[in-house]
Amino acid sequence: MAVGWHLPGFRPLDEWGTAKHGAGFFSASGLNRAMNFRRLFLILFPALFLSSLATLHAADAPAGGRSEAKAAERNPNIVIILADDLGYGDVGCYNSESKVPTPNLDRLAREGMRFTDAHSASTVCTPSRYSIMTGRMCFRTGYRGGVFTGPGGPSLIEKERVTLPGMLRDQGYATGCVGKWHIGMSFQTKDGTPVHEAKVEGNAKEQARVKLIDFTKPITDGPVHRGFDYFFGTACCPGTDWLYAFIENDRVPVPPDHMLDVSALPKHPYANDCRRGFTAPGYDHEMLDMVFLEKSKAWLEQQVKRDPQKPFFLYHAMQ
Repeated sequence: MAVGWHLPGFRPLDEWGTAKHGAGFFSASGLNRAMNFRRLFLILFPALFLSSLATLHAADAPAGGRSEAKAAERNPNIVIILADDLGYGDVGCYNSESKVPTPNLDRLAREGMRFTDAHSASTVCTPSRYSIMTGRMCFRTGYRGGVFTGPGGPSLIEKERVTLPGMLRDQGYATGCVGKWHIGMSFQTKDGTPVHEAKVEGNAKEQARVKLIDFTKPITDGPVHRGFDYFFGTACCPGTDWLYAFIENDRVPVPPDHMLDVSALPKHPYANDCRRGFTAPGYDHEMLDMVFLEKSKAWLEQQVKRDPQKPFFLYHAMQ
């Protein structure tokens, strides 16, 4: 599914990503010009997401009967919902015989836009999410590691790289990220060494690295350092990785203090994916997506109350 945007003022998508555009799909000057848009076309990314722009306007519609022309001048609110491992046939709007009813997603598709031809940047999490955030193929970074695990890092997104949230923030957007990051971040040891650089022995290297983290120290290259005003989520896979703890902005408010008890997990094959990592108090594997949902809802409500006229961008990445 396609990695890239089509904004009024941009060249067609098939012109981007060629050798002469080796820096990726985005350029700072091109993005600044393109943000004079009235409509935004979001292309489906590697794990299906659906977005709705029109319905979000109702939450912060201008009062006092402003003309439609005035309202149209405002940049749209943007929400990206990234669903990990969701097949396009699992959603009713793409498959009338889907085994699970998806009326709300079907409504988003019906009232918005549905795409039927798209292409993936990668088949796995880390490189595909990198492409969503940067509009750039991950192989250009030189990364060949598959996916990050545990406190994996550093961030694949270079400090000076133009990102989707950073570009939108420069255009006056509030930017929030909730859920699974999985593009790398740097935790620190007590002496300030990045944990991913620490030398560890044995087979369970990521488990050993979690033990080395000094949770009193900040993360140095997470989402809030790559264009987001706010982040709540996890470093890697929320339910199957070595570090079972939530991150808020650049800190872990409740550090892990015990090993995961796999015997308490549901008795089905997928529970076997849950590595025996370190777990924070109150971290419930079966409620993770509900926690993310409530955090996203709260952030959206806060934005509307704080500044109804300020457009927002929310990236909601399910586990």
